[in-house]
Amino acid sequence: MSKQAILQTLHYADIFDYPLTAGEIKKFLIEPVDATFEKTLSQIGSGPYYCFPGREEIINLRQQRKKWSQPKLEKARKIAGVLKFIPWIKLIGVTGALAMENSDEGDDIDLMIVTASKRLWLTRGLVVVFLLLTGQYRRANKIKNRICPNLMLSENALEFPDHDLFTAHEIVQMKPIFNRNNTYQKFLQANSWIRKFLPNVSVPAAVPQQFNHLTIQPLAFLEKLAYKLQLKYMEKKKTVEITTPSLIRFHPHDIRQKVLREYQKRKSLVY
Repeated sequence: MSKQAILQTLHYADIFDYPLTAGEIKKFLIEPVDATFEKTLSQIGSGPYYCFPGREEIINLRQQRKKWSQPKLEKARKIAGVLKFIPWIKLIGVTGALAMENSDEGDDIDLMIVTASKRLWLTRGLVVVFLLLTGQYRRANKIKNRICPNLMLSENALEFPDHDLFTAHEIVQMKPIFNRNNTYQKFLQANSWIRKFLPNVSVPAAVPQQFNHLTIQPLAFLEKLAYKLQLKYMEKKKTVEITTPSLIRFHPHDIRQKVLREYQKRKSLVY
């Protein structure tokens, strides 16, 4: 077990002002854990939180953000408790900082939703209408504690297109709050490539993929109509968003490349 691997793992977390516990270091370590892990970790610190010298203030920040995150998580669960009655929703998960209980007080609530095959856009339409009617939909000028369903994908397209450390973290950190028909397990299996970057993460054994293609003609027509109407509405505002028949990804401030560049700068530092 190399000390540098532990330090690089801490560097990634430090980008987010997030000290790690020993268990979290083991989970997110960038190389396989071996019998020397505890001894090597003891050379860095004594816990319960590990961070770099001079960065001890992020321990209190983590604890404060955890307090801010609790009501957001509770709200997410309540919203999921209603959305689950949409029959095509297979999985709802909390993503981003909130999934790690690392939200700032003014943050929104990011949700990932997996839908039945060929029902992605019809489902999104229903979700957005519900959130608008209840005053919970995130707007540019209304962010705090609002719901942002910024990642939606179809159950027949569960594998993420980007294979990198940032995306692997996002997948592993995602906190499922509604799971129908083992869709969460299927999602992890479809993205088993994450172990290339996070080799200590457990990936379930293969789960049978059984899709109901829902060939009911009126619903098929509504799905196509929902797709066309929503794309038409989005076209004037669209920037880096991904909108396909099986994937919707909205990230107004996509930090993926920024985080990966910062990590590359830090990972070569030697202590």
